[in-house]
Amino acid sequence: MRLSQFVYTFEHYFPKEHHGHVSSLFEEKFVRSFYDPCFDVEGMTSIKKQFLLKIAFASIEDGECYLEIGTYQGKSLISAVKDNLPRSTYACDNFSEFSSTNSLERLKENLKKHGLSDKIQVFDSDFRAIMTRSHIHQSIGCYFYDGAHDFESQYLAIKMAEPLFSDHTLVIIDDWRFASDSQSYAKEGTLKAISESQRIWNQFYELPARFNGDHGMWWNGIAVFASEIAKKPSF
Repeated sequence: MRLSQFVYTFEHYFPKEHHGHVSSLFEEKFVRSFYDPCFDVEGMTSIKKQFLLKIAFASIEDGECYLEIGTYQGKSLISAVKDNLPRSTYACDNFSEFSSTNSLERLKENLKKHGLSDKIQVFDSDFRAIMTRSHIHQSIGCYFYDGAHDFESQYLAIKMAEPLFSDHTLVIIDDWRFASDSQSYAKEGTLKAISESQRIWNQFYELPARFNGDHGMWWNGIAVFASEIAKKPSF
């Protein structure tokens, strides 16, 4: 993962001093229709989050892959992949949280509509079952987790993915914000796993939201990390 390229590009469009800025124009559905690369796809995301994923995907190196956990009907996934250079891409969801919406079929339809059906491998599965090299064939350059945010799931989402990471991996965790309208343990579970890691972790950004579903900010909060192998001391 070209981490320096990601940081340079992201901060070009979203300077650090503006990360807490409310983009009130994006609260208008009509305005969002001009910026959203897949406005026709239902999803739980904001324009800012969509552009973050697009920039992240563009920084993946040859031979690495993108892995997304928690895909729903594909809005975040399509936002990341569409109009970027092709990279091996995996998406995983067991579609249990929104079972009444036929999300798997909708996902397939949406990928086909946006010309991505043959560019993404979709696993209809619990993420724990696919965290193996037999499923994820390349090292993970960018990892976006938006699956279950109970403590155990979030903790295991880091612990089980780590062995598949590239030497330099960008990790994006959604629903970072814990509040009455967001019973998410994303932060607690992630930080616990990081505290036990043998890799070097640096938090690049903590991107805020005022409430769950904040179109003017970062939907429900996002954390962005760099995870890198520890350099062996030279003697």
